[in-house]
Amino acid sequence: MSSITSLPPEILREVLRHLPIPALLSFGGTSKYHHAIQSISLSKLRLGVFTSRINAMIGLLDTHDDQRKTHNVQIVLSKKDVRSKKMVIRNQNKIIFNVVSKYQHTLRELEVTLWDLQLAAESIAKARNLLSLSIRLDHPLTRNADIDRSFWKDAPGSTVWNAFYGKEKGTTVFGRLESLNLERCGITDYQLQRFLEENPRITQLRLRKCLGLTEDFFRNLAHSMQGKSLRLLHFTQNTAEWVDERVLKHVEGLPSLTSLSLHGCHNVDSDIVKKMNAEQWHIKELITPHSADSPPDVVEVDPLYK
Repeated sequence: MSSITSLPPEILREVLRHLPIPALLSFGGTSKYHHAIQSISLSKLRLGVFTSRINAMIGLLDTHDDQRKTHNVQIVLSKKDVRSKKMVIRNQNKIIFNVVSKYQHTLRELEVTLWDLQLAAESIAKARNLLSLSIRLDHPLTRNADIDRSFWKDAPGSTVWNAFYGKEKGTTVFGRLESLNLERCGITDYQLQRFLEENPRITQLRLRKCLGLTEDFFRNLAHSMQGKSLRLLHFTQNTAEWVDERVLKHVEGLPSLTSLSLHGCHNVDSDIVKKMNAEQWHIKELITPHSADSPPDVVEVDPLYK
Protein backbone atom coordinates (compact mmCIF):
# COMPACT_ATOMS: atom_id res chain seq x y z
CA MET A 1 0.00 0.00 0.00
CA SER A 2 1.40 3.37 -0.99
CA SER A 3 2.09 5.91 1.74
CA ILE A 4 0.64 9.41 1.61
CA THR A 5 4.21 10.67 1.60
CA SER A 6 4.60 9.15 -1.89
CA LEU A 7 2.41 11.97 -3.24
CA PRO A 8 4.22 14.89 -4.86
CA PRO A 9 4.72 17.69 -2.27
CA GLU A 10 2.55 20.17 -4.16
CA ILE A 11 -0.39 17.71 -4.22
CA LEU A 12 0.12 16.79 -0.56
CA ARG A 13 0.07 20.47 0.42
CA GLU A 14 -3.18 20.97 -1.49
CA VAL A 15 -4.77 18.04 0.37
CA LEU A 16 -3.60 19.32 3.75
CA ARG A 17 -5.00 22.80 3.09
CA HIS A 18 -8.51 21.34 3.41
CA LEU A 19 -7.93 19.66 6.78
CA PRO A 20 -9.32 21.10 10.03
CA ILE A 21 -6.69 22.62 12.31
CA PRO A 22 -6.60 19.70 14.83
CA ALA A 23 -6.12 17.13 12.05
CA LEU A 24 -3.47 19.26 10.37
CA LEU A 25 -1.47 19.66 13.58
CA SER A 26 -1.80 15.95 14.36
CA PHE A 27 -0.43 15.11 10.95
CA GLY A 28 2.51 17.44 11.55
CA GLY A 29 3.37 15.64 14.78
CA THR A 30 3.97 12.26 13.15
CA SER A 31 7.38 12.96 11.61
CA LYS A 32 9.84 15.74 10.81
CA TYR A 33 8.88 15.59 7.13
CA HIS A 34 5.18 15.80 7.92
CA HIS A 35 5.83 18.72 10.26
CA ALA A 36 7.66 20.57 7.48
CA ILE A 37 4.81 19.95 5.04
CA GLN A 38 2.19 20.90 7.65
CA SER A 39 3.99 24.18 8.35
CA ILE A 40 3.58 25.33 4.75
CA SER A 41 0.03 24.01 4.28
CA LEU A 42 -1.98 26.33 6.53
CA SER A 43 -3.69 28.92 4.35
CA LYS A 44 -6.72 29.94 6.47
CA LEU A 45 -6.54 30.88 10.13
CA ARG A 46 -9.07 32.37 12.53
CA LEU A 47 -7.09 33.00 15.71
CA GLY A 48 -8.51 34.45 18.92
CA VAL A 49 -6.90 34.90 22.33
CA PHE A 50 -9.43 35.27 25.13
CA THR A 51 -9.59 35.74 28.89
CA SER A 52 -12.34 33.15 29.51
CA ARG A 53 -14.27 30.34 27.85
CA ILE A 54 -17.46 32.38 27.63
CA ASN A 55 -15.63 35.21 25.83
CA ALA A 56 -14.22 32.65 23.42
CA MET A 57 -17.72 31.32 22.70
CA ILE A 58 -19.08 34.82 22.08
CA GLY A 59 -16.16 35.46 19.73
CA LEU A 60 -17.45 32.65 17.50
CA LEU A 61 -20.86 34.27 17.05
CA ASP A 62 -19.71 36.95 14.62
CA THR A 63 -18.07 35.62 11.48
CA HIS A 64 -18.33 36.40 7.77
CA ASP A 65 -17.20 33.09 6.34
CA ASP A 66 -18.45 29.73 7.58
CA GLN A 67 -15.39 28.01 6.17
CA ARG A 68 -13.21 29.79 8.70
CA LYS A 69 -14.75 27.65 11.43
CA THR A 70 -12.73 24.76 9.98
CA HIS A 71 -9.55 26.69 10.71
CA ASN A 72 -10.57 28.18 14.04
CA VAL A 73 -8.09 28.37 16.94
CA GLN A 74 -9.20 29.74 20.30
CA ILE A 75 -6.71 30.21 23.10
CA VAL A 76 -7.85 31.00 26.65
CA LEU A 77 -5.24 32.68 28.84
CA SER A 78 -4.54 31.30 32.29
CA LYS A 79 -5.66 33.22 35.38
CA LYS A 80 -2.13 34.40 36.11
CA ASP A 81 -1.97 36.00 32.66
CA VAL A 82 -5.13 38.12 32.99
CA ARG A 83 -4.44 40.02 36.20
CA SER A 84 -4.30 43.39 34.42
CA LYS A 85 -5.34 44.94 31.11
CA LYS A 86 -1.70 45.57 30.19
CA MET A 87 -0.81 41.95 30.87
CA VAL A 88 -3.72 40.62 28.80
CA ILE A 89 -2.85 42.79 25.80
CA ARG A 90 0.84 41.89 26.01
CA ASN A 91 0.13 38.14 26.16
CA GLN A 92 -2.45 38.30 23.36
CA ASN A 93 -0.01 40.07 21.07
CA LYS A 94 2.84 37.72 21.96
CA ILE A 95 0.79 34.61 21.15
CA ILE A 96 -0.56 36.00 17.88
CA PHE A 97 2.91 37.23 16.88
CA ASN A 98 4.41 33.75 17.40
CA VAL A 99 1.63 31.86 15.58
CA VAL A 100 1.35 34.19 12.59
CA SER A 101 5.16 34.39 12.24
CA LYS A 102 5.28 30.62 11.82
CA TYR A 103 2.75 30.57 8.97
CA GLN A 104 3.17 34.04 7.50
CA HIS A 105 4.36 32.81 4.09
CA THR A 106 1.41 30.46 3.44
CA LEU A 107 -1.52 32.34 4.97
CA ARG A 108 -4.17 33.54 2.53
CA GLU A 109 -6.99 34.33 4.98
CA LEU A 110 -6.32 35.63 8.49
CA GLU A 111 -8.62 36.79 11.27
CA VAL A 112 -7.22 37.78 14.68
CA THR A 113 -9.22 38.60 17.80
CA LEU A 114 -7.64 40.49 20.70
CA TRP A 115 -8.07 43.62 22.84
CA ASP A 116 -5.54 45.91 21.22
CA LEU A 117 -3.01 45.62 18.41
CA GLN A 118 0.65 46.12 19.26
CA LEU A 119 3.45 43.59 18.67
CA ALA A 120 1.24 41.32 16.56
CA ALA A 121 1.10 43.98 13.82
CA GLU A 122 4.72 43.18 12.92
CA SER A 123 3.99 39.54 12.10
CA ILE A 124 0.70 40.33 10.33
CA ALA A 125 2.48 42.86 8.11
CA LYS A 126 4.88 40.11 6.99
CA ALA A 127 2.06 37.86 5.76
CA ARG A 128 2.51 39.28 2.27
CA ASN A 129 0.29 36.74 0.48
CA LEU A 130 -2.91 37.52 2.35
CA LEU A 131 -6.12 37.82 0.34
CA SER A 132 -8.36 38.44 3.36
CA LEU A 133 -7.53 40.20 6.63
CA SER A 134 -9.76 40.74 9.66
CA ILE A 135 -8.65 42.49 12.86
CA ARG A 136 -11.26 42.39 15.62
CA LEU A 137 -10.67 44.57 18.69
CA ASP A 138 -14.30 45.14 19.74
CA HIS A 139 -15.44 43.00 22.70
CA PRO A 140 -17.89 45.06 24.78
CA LEU A 141 -19.23 41.99 26.64
CA THR A 142 -15.82 41.24 28.12
CA ARG A 143 -15.52 41.61 31.88
CA ASN A 144 -12.20 42.24 33.63
CA ALA A 145 -11.47 43.91 36.97
CA ASP A 146 -8.81 46.12 35.41
CA ILE A 147 -10.85 47.36 32.46
CA ASP A 148 -13.46 50.11 32.30
CA ARG A 149 -16.48 49.71 30.04
CA SER A 150 -15.56 52.96 28.29
CA PHE A 151 -12.49 51.15 26.92
CA TRP A 152 -14.71 49.53 24.28
CA LYS A 153 -16.33 52.77 23.09
CA ASP A 154 -13.39 53.95 21.04
CA ALA A 155 -9.81 53.11 20.14
CA PRO A 156 -7.13 55.82 20.25
CA GLY A 157 -5.06 56.62 17.21
CA SER A 158 -1.81 54.71 16.93
CA THR A 159 1.29 54.53 14.75
CA VAL A 160 0.93 50.74 14.78
CA TRP A 161 -1.23 51.03 11.64
CA ASN A 162 1.75 52.46 9.76
CA ALA A 163 3.10 48.90 9.61
CA PHE A 164 0.44 48.01 7.04
CA TYR A 165 1.65 50.22 4.20
CA GLY A 166 5.01 51.01 2.62
CA LYS A 167 7.14 53.70 4.22
CA GLU A 168 7.76 55.23 0.81
CA LYS A 169 5.55 55.72 -2.23
CA GLY A 170 5.92 52.80 -4.60
CA THR A 171 6.58 50.25 -1.85
CA THR A 172 3.88 47.89 -0.60
CA VAL A 173 3.28 45.64 2.40
CA PHE A 174 0.43 43.41 1.20
CA GLY A 175 -0.75 44.30 -2.30
CA ARG A 176 -3.02 41.29 -2.89
CA LEU A 177 -5.81 41.87 -0.37
CA GLU A 178 -9.37 41.43 -1.61
CA SER A 179 -11.22 41.73 1.71
CA LEU A 180 -10.55 43.88 4.79
CA ASN A 181 -12.42 43.91 8.10
CA LEU A 182 -11.49 46.26 10.97
CA GLU A 183 -13.38 46.43 14.29
CA ARG A 184 -12.77 49.18 16.91
CA CYS A 185 -9.53 50.17 15.26
CA GLY A 186 -8.00 53.62 15.75
CA ILE A 187 -6.86 53.90 12.15
CA THR A 188 -6.99 57.40 10.63
CA ASP A 189 -8.17 58.61 7.22
CA TYR A 190 -4.60 58.91 5.95
CA GLN A 191 -3.50 55.51 7.27
CA LEU A 192 -6.49 53.76 5.73
CA GLN A 193 -6.07 55.65 2.45
CA ARG A 194 -2.45 54.47 2.18
CA PHE A 195 -3.55 50.95 3.10
CA LEU A 196 -6.22 50.89 0.37
CA GLU A 197 -3.98 52.50 -2.25
CA GLU A 198 -1.59 49.56 -1.97
CA ASN A 199 -4.42 47.03 -2.25
CA PRO A 200 -6.46 47.97 -5.34
CA ARG A 201 -8.02 44.49 -5.46
CA ILE A 202 -10.09 45.04 -2.30
CA THR A 203 -13.78 44.65 -3.16
CA GLN A 204 -15.09 44.04 0.38
CA LEU A 205 -14.52 46.60 3.12
CA ARG A 206 -15.98 46.30 6.63
CA LEU A 207 -15.29 49.05 9.17
CA ARG A 208 -17.01 48.69 12.52
CA LYS A 209 -16.64 51.31 15.26
CA CYS A 210 -13.58 52.90 13.61
CA LEU A 211 -14.23 56.36 15.06
CA GLY A 212 -10.94 57.83 13.85
CA LEU A 213 -12.33 57.96 10.31
CA THR A 214 -14.01 61.16 9.11
CA GLU A 215 -15.92 62.30 6.04
CA ASP A 216 -12.55 62.42 4.26
CA PHE A 217 -12.58 58.63 4.19
CA PHE A 218 -15.78 58.60 2.11
CA ARG A 219 -14.53 61.45 -0.08
CA ASN A 220 -11.17 59.79 -0.77
CA LEU A 221 -12.81 56.44 -1.49
CA ALA A 222 -15.35 57.95 -3.90
CA HIS A 223 -12.61 59.71 -5.86
CA SER A 224 -10.28 56.72 -6.05
CA MET A 225 -10.05 54.06 -8.75
CA GLN A 226 -10.66 51.47 -6.06
CA GLY A 227 -13.97 53.08 -5.15
CA LYS A 228 -15.20 52.32 -8.65
CA SER A 229 -14.82 48.56 -8.12
CA LEU A 230 -15.78 48.25 -4.43
CA ARG A 231 -18.74 45.87 -4.12
CA LEU A 232 -19.33 45.74 -0.36
CA LEU A 233 -19.01 48.58 2.15
CA HIS A 234 -20.17 48.06 5.73
CA PHE A 235 -19.47 51.20 7.73
CA THR A 236 -21.16 50.44 11.05
CA GLN A 237 -21.48 51.38 14.73
CA ASN A 238 -20.02 54.85 14.17
CA THR A 239 -21.72 57.39 16.45
CA ALA A 240 -19.36 60.31 15.77
CA GLU A 241 -21.14 63.62 15.22
CA TRP A 242 -19.73 64.08 11.74
CA VAL A 243 -21.28 60.81 10.53
CA ASP A 244 -24.55 62.23 9.27
CA GLU A 245 -26.26 62.85 5.92
CA ARG A 246 -23.14 64.61 4.62
CA VAL A 247 -21.43 61.27 3.97
CA LEU A 248 -24.27 60.05 1.77
CA LYS A 249 -23.36 62.28 -1.17
CA HIS A 250 -20.14 60.28 -1.59
CA VAL A 251 -21.93 56.94 -2.00
CA GLU A 252 -22.82 57.93 -5.56
CA GLY A 253 -19.09 57.70 -6.33
CA LEU A 254 -19.17 53.96 -5.55
CA PRO A 255 -21.11 52.67 -8.58
CA SER A 256 -20.29 48.96 -8.15
CA LEU A 257 -21.69 48.59 -4.65
CA THR A 258 -24.08 45.68 -4.21
CA SER A 259 -24.09 45.78 -0.40
CA LEU A 260 -24.07 48.84 1.87
CA SER A 261 -24.56 48.89 5.64
CA LEU A 262 -24.71 51.96 7.87
CA HIS A 263 -26.08 50.04 10.83
CA GLY A 264 -25.56 51.84 14.13
CA CYS A 265 -24.67 55.20 12.57
CA HIS A 266 -27.49 56.83 14.50
CA ASN A 267 -26.87 60.38 13.27
CA VAL A 268 -27.87 59.31 9.76
CA ASP A 269 -31.58 59.38 8.94
CA SER A 270 -32.74 55.96 7.71
CA ASP A 271 -35.56 57.46 5.63
CA ILE A 272 -33.11 59.64 3.72
CA VAL A 273 -30.87 56.62 3.10
CA LYS A 274 -33.81 54.64 1.71
CA LYS A 275 -34.91 57.52 -0.48
CA MET A 276 -31.44 58.09 -1.96
CA ASN A 277 -31.07 54.41 -2.69
CA ALA A 278 -34.43 54.30 -4.45
CA GLU A 279 -33.71 57.40 -6.52
CA GLN A 280 -29.93 57.31 -7.08
CA TRP A 281 -27.86 54.39 -5.84
CA HIS A 282 -30.03 51.30 -6.53
CA ILE A 283 -27.92 49.14 -4.19
CA LYS A 284 -29.30 45.60 -3.98
CA GLU A 285 -28.55 44.95 -0.29
CA LEU A 286 -29.07 47.98 1.94
CA ILE A 287 -28.95 48.01 5.75
CA THR A 288 -30.01 51.37 7.13
CA PRO A 289 -28.80 52.87 10.45
CA HIS A 290 -31.89 51.66 12.29
CA SER A 291 -32.71 48.59 10.22
CA ALA A 292 -34.58 45.72 11.88
CA ASP A 293 -32.62 43.34 9.63
CA SER A 294 -29.35 44.24 11.32
CA PRO A 295 -27.72 41.88 13.83
CA PRO A 296 -28.47 42.73 17.49
CA ASP A 297 -26.07 44.99 19.35
CA VAL A 298 -26.51 43.02 22.57
CA VAL A 299 -26.05 39.30 23.13
CA GLU A 300 -27.59 37.90 26.30
CA VAL A 301 -25.41 35.44 28.22
CA ASP A 302 -25.57 33.68 31.57
CA PRO A 303 -23.43 35.83 33.95
CA LEU A 304 -22.81 32.79 36.16
CA TYR A 305 -21.22 30.76 33.34
CA LYS A 306 -17.41 30.62 33.49
